[in-house]
Amino acid sequence: MASESLPPAVAALISRYIRSVEQLEVLLLLHGQPERFWTADEVYDVIRSSRSSVMQRLENFTAEEFLETEPGPPRRFRYAPKAGELRSAVDETATVYQTWRIRVIEAIFAPADPVQSFADAFKFRKT
Repeated sequence: MASESLPPAVAALISRYIRSVEQLEVLLLLHGQPERFWTADEVYDVIRSSRSSVMQRLENFTAEEFLETEPGPPRRFRYAPKAGELRSAVDETATVYQTWRIRVIEAIFAPADPVQSFADAFKFRKT
């Protein structure tokens, strides 16, 4: 099924922030234990993709204000969205992912809306 079968907040979160299942798994791992600070190696030990990719995901989620960091070494990350709507969208995504995993994965890999992709090309992003 396409992303339109998902709740709007979940579909929007995926469309805007999630490009891979690995990325979603990293976010949901930290979401599941919001009191804990994680190193990139600890996240890698659970996710088991690649260390550099996990670190890049953590850095991106920090820049997008899903995570806060604690200086290191090693640097540590904790789930702490700055915006309430991000927090509620991730909460809902975590719930939906437990029940409708395939739908969520399909939404991640669904072709982008060409009009939205064109419009997104002109958005300024934080770097």
